[in-house]
Amino acid sequence: MAFVDLPKVDQNSSEPRYLQAKNILADAIRRGEFPAGSKLPSTSEIGARVNVSLITAHKAIQCLVEEGWLRRERGRGTFVRGDYEASVAARPQVRIVLVLHPGNRLSDFYHGGLMEGIHRAAEESDIVGELIIRRRSALSDLASIEADGILCFHPYHDDFSRLELTAREKAVVVVGGSLDRTPLHCVDSENYKGMRAAVRHLVEMGHERIAIVNGPLNSPNCMHRFQGYVAQMEASGLKVRDEHVYNAEMATTIGPVLDRLGKSMRGRHRPTAVIACGYYLALEVMTLLQQMDLCIPKDVSLVGFDDPKSASLLNPPLTTVRQPLEEMGARAYQHVIRLVDGQEPTPRIALLPTTLIVRESTGPA
Repeated sequence: MAFVDLPKVDQNSSEPRYLQAKNILADAIRRGEFPAGSKLPSTSEIGARVNVSLITAHKAIQCLVEEGWLRRERGRGTFVRGDYEASVAARPQVRIVLVLHPGNRLSDFYHGGLMEGIHRAAEESDIVGELIIRRRSALSDLASIEADGILCFHPYHDDFSRLELTAREKAVVVVGGSLDRTPLHCVDSENYKGMRAAVRHLVEMGHERIAIVNGPLNSPNCMHRFQGYVAQMEASGLKVRDEHVYNAEMATTIGPVLDRLGKSMRGRHRPTAVIACGYYLALEVMTLLQQMDLCIPKDVSLVGFDDPKSASLLNPPLTTVRQPLEEMGARAYQHVIRLVDGQEPTPRIALLPTTLIVRESTGPA
């Protein structure tokens, strides 16, 4: 293909760069600079031409695929659809805003898995959803966001009332969090059951002093995992000891929690097993135990939450509770699109099953 001179994105504009890049490419297609049926340059080349990063260029192209401008062919590349005019015109378009806390990184395993599912569902949907990311430390101004639907990533317990008010005017779906009595639509994993399975596994291996390292209980996920821990300990006839419970007060206060765990591990009645309610928490706990010259699982067994590929490559490979993150993201997107379309998705609170993956980080007490 002949070289196409594309405009550069405006680095000073408030419009997200991936949207600018998407519009630049769409305009070039309309002008015939990328004719119907033609192959686009590589993502890195497009990024260089419009002056954005590789990730931003990929995101722009993904949006054009979802909106019907482009098609991907595995092993061959990305092509302008021969029927792109009819394809774009035929698909109704809505704006879906993804709301998450400024401290959350879309590049980490958890959020990356959810986003993969969201993009997959958007690409397969008959309705074109323009995805906009908005970071909010407070959810008091959601009603002012220009959007047809809102996907809110794991809000805190106190945020649900604000989301319920917003849901009177817009379609709202919570992904990665849920409350029993909320009227909101939620897509979450079975955190409670997943934690019970983890505790049961350790009890069956003879463990009685089982510690939990968790995030803040104001987060519904953390609360449900803690409730599952308490329920299974009591069902197994074991006492929940205060000195073995490490719930952070805030998401940023995990340091003091690990300090407390370290002191407990030096005690006479230290835990023989630890459940870390997150993959990165499990890595922190594993590092702490190894720095204390405690052998996993000979001295202490360890269970995590979430199962990226690296979990099986750790030393020792991590026993963990796997969440269906991509399916959660896809289901949440499908639900918000149905709400926008005037439908009522069921069930209102969709809890997708977790799976306990047993590896070498757990052993007999």
